[in-house]
Amino acid sequence: MTSPRLRLSVTRLPFVGERADGRFGYWVLPVLADDADPRIQGRTFAAWFLLYEEANGKPAARELMDKIEREMPSRYPAVDRAFLWEISRSHASKTSSAA
Repeated sequence: MTSPRLRLSVTRLPFVGERADGRFGYWVLPVLADDADPRIQGRTFAAWFLLYEEANGKPAARELMDKIEREMPSRYPAVDRAFLWEISRSHASKTSSAA
C-alpha cells in the first residue's frame, strides 16, 4: 500500500491571508520591522512557495504564481524582487541539472 501524497494548503503559506480591506489575498505581506532585511523575507517566502510546489505539483504552483503576480507589486518591492529572483534561480538550477 502506498502512502497518500502530502498536500500543503495554500492557506498555510505565510504570504496568503486576509488583506487590509478584509478580502482574501495571495500576496499579503506583514509589516516589516525597521531593521528587517526585505531580501530575507522574500527568500523565506520563496522557500515556502517551493515547498508548496513540491507538495502540490507544478500546475498548482503555476496557478498560485499567476495569482501572486496579479497582486504584485506589494508595498515592499525589495521583498517582491527577492521572492521572484529566488523562484527563478531555483527553477533555472533544476533545469540546468536535468539537462
